[in-house]
Amino acid sequence: MSRVRLFVLKNTMLFSNIVSNIIGVAIVIFLAQRSHSGASSEMIALGKRLNLFFIPSAFMLPFIIILLYERPIRHFLEIKHFEMPVSPKSYLKAKKRLLNEPFFVIAIDLGIWLLAAGIYPLAFWRFGADRATIKVPFFLSLYTGLITITVAFFLLERLLQKRLVPHLFPEGGLFMTPGTLRIRISTRLAALVFACNIIPFFTFFNTVNEAMDAHGDPAEALSFIRSTLSTNSILFMGVGIWLTILVSTNLRKPLEEIIRVLQGVRKGAFDNKVRVTSNDEIGYAGDVINEMTEGLKERDFIKETFGRYVTNEIRDVILSGKVPLDGETKEVTVLFADLRNFTPMVESIPPKEVVKIINSYFREMEAAINGNKGLVLQYIGDEIEAVFGAPLYYHDHPEMAVKAALEMIDRLRTVNRDLKARGFPLLSHGIGIHTGEVVAANIGSPSRLSYALVGDTVNLASRLQSLNKEFDTEIIISKATRERLDSGYPFKQLPPQRVKGKSHEVEIFTLPGRVRHAPRPF
Repeated sequence: MSRVRLFVLKNTMLFSNIVSNIIGVAIVIFLAQRSHSGASSEMIALGKRLNLFFIPSAFMLPFIIILLYERPIRHFLEIKHFEMPVSPKSYLKAKKRLLNEPFFVIAIDLGIWLLAAGIYPLAFWRFGADRATIKVPFFLSLYTGLITITVAFFLLERLLQKRLVPHLFPEGGLFMTPGTLRIRISTRLAALVFACNIIPFFTFFNTVNEAMDAHGDPAEALSFIRSTLSTNSILFMGVGIWLTILVSTNLRKPLEEIIRVLQGVRKGAFDNKVRVTSNDEIGYAGDVINEMTEGLKERDFIKETFGRYVTNEIRDVILSGKVPLDGETKEVTVLFADLRNFTPMVESIPPKEVVKIINSYFREMEAAINGNKGLVLQYIGDEIEAVFGAPLYYHDHPEMAVKAALEMIDRLRTVNRDLKARGFPLLSHGIGIHTGEVVAANIGSPSRLSYALVGDTVNLASRLQSLNKEFDTEIIISKATRERLDSGYPFKQLPPQRVKGKSHEVEIFTLPGRVRHAPRPF
């Protein structure tokens, strides 16, 4: 920001108030010239002498008071220009002063014009003016003051929203600033009605009374009324049109901002922010929409992050609330996969390379599981636990688990080709699959939960995975899984085995061609 721009920014409100008062003085002069109060030359001369004193004072006094009022705002803008730190207390004070400034300035302006409405009639009265002559400066000052503060109010608000608010409220939040007056929509509309209807009405009413007092001849009075009302109507129409433009702009711009952001939200874009420039109902709506988009953005991030752990289809069903996560008994197929002889490899390879190797393995295995509508429940060291048929149920979950296991074997070959090219030992793993009932639920402490399976089915699947070491196989499935598969798989039955936790032997199967050696005694 250049020094010139900083100067203009700091004096925006001050200059706009001067412009508003110039408009007020111009209206006073115009209406005074149209007045036919019958004042004597001595009273006219007295009015001119008062103008020489009062009009400069009417500009200088508000100028000085507003400068003193704006000191926290100007100080903040100076600090921001030089990129220096500002204390929270000074920042809050500057924000309060800025939001209250339109009300403060119009109070000063109204006080000045009310003072004029008292000084001029009193001076005229002291010098012996008649009642009709005394009334003219009183009503001129009063009406012009009301018009001036209305113009100042809307002009100050417009410049405040457009120029200053973005610097002090870059993130919005005007509505939350304590100790401030709010420019409500109803206040704006009431001020507009007052300026464009009520003030002109009383001005015209006073013109009629003035004509009747100053002209004895009805024809002359009527001619004066017709001429004065015509010119005054044009004046007030011009002021009314300008005020309407200011008010409509002050309302239209924030609404356009809100519509722009909501259109982006409808298209799935949550990065846009409503530029909040007021502390009225529209500004509050803008802040709420910004909070909403932040929430939607966070939810979208969570959704995308969740999608890294499950398939998009499962993710969407879970987030929709259609899947109970507080505990249910259901039939699933559980898959365990474990790397063989990985511990000696860890001891001989640098840690960073170990992490890269196991991550590449997990990445490929998870792709195979997710691609077949499974869910990786957890990684336990170099072991994978996955489930098919939960939390989203599929009737052919055993088929999906076996397809995933075969794909995992193919993907392991891809991993090994890369390891061989880099000079690292090759990986091997065993996969165990079992189908049965489990309790599926969110399990854990209040601060940390995980979707987990509990039951004998999980334990047996883990035991089957371990049996691959005994038979030197890659895949072992239970009889329960085998019975739910199509006959197209050429599984080969292995000798029944007694496993921990079972009182009877378990029938197991593997795929032909995947038995590399004769089974060893158990």
